[in-house]
Order: sequence, then C-alpha cells, then structure tokens
Amino acid sequence: MVEKFLFVFSRGLEDPVRATRGFQLAKVAKEKGHEVSIFLVDDAVVYGVLGLADNVKAPTGDDAKSYIDYLVGQKVPFYICTPCARYRMFGEDEFIEGAKLSTAGHLIDLAAEAKVFTF
Repeated sequence: MVEKFLFVFSRGLEDPVRATRGFQLAKVAKEKGHEVSIFLVDDAVVYGVLGLADNVKAPTGDDAKSYIDYLVGQKVPFYICTPCARYRMFGEDEFIEGAKLSTAGHLIDLAAEAKVFTF
C-alpha cells in the first residue's frame, strides 16, 4: 500500500545530524515506493539552495547532499517557505532542481493528507 509522507524541516546548517537523518528517512520512504514531499521552513530553507548542503554530514559519515540528490532525481517535490526564503534573500534561480516557493496554507493541505515527520 502506497502511503503519503511529508517531511518538514525547520533547522538549518547548525544541526547537520537532524537534517541528514530526515533526508535519509525521506529517501527510505521513497525507495519503499511511498509518495514523499519535503517542506523547508525557517533556517532549513538553505537545503533548497544549490550548493549549501554540499558539506553537511552527520557524525556517522552520512551526508545530506547524497540523500537530497537522490530525492531530486526521483522528482520528490521540495517546497520552500516563501517568506522564509525572501527574508534570507534567496531567489528561485538559486534553488535545487524542482524546488519551488510555497505557503503555510499549502503546508497545512499537505499535512492533512499525509503522515508527517518533523526535523
């Protein structure tokens, strides 16, 4: 049975363990054939910007970039909080492939129909 999973990230580069583990679990869900969406809010919007996750690693040696690359390659949607990105002066031309600006209303709609993980 295919389930919907929403992974919501709010922590940025200051918490590489949490981000790396969240992206790893999103990858596992996708590998198991589930529908996966990623929503980046607050400091986590950096993970939607090209190059900013390149050196994010957990103490276990896992790196966020390899998981993000897998998810992008699988066409998993990345939604980036519009005011969070604008406050940090990130533009859509800087985003990873397939990432797009989104709203709190859309986040609530996604959450209403999915199992939600927060990191």
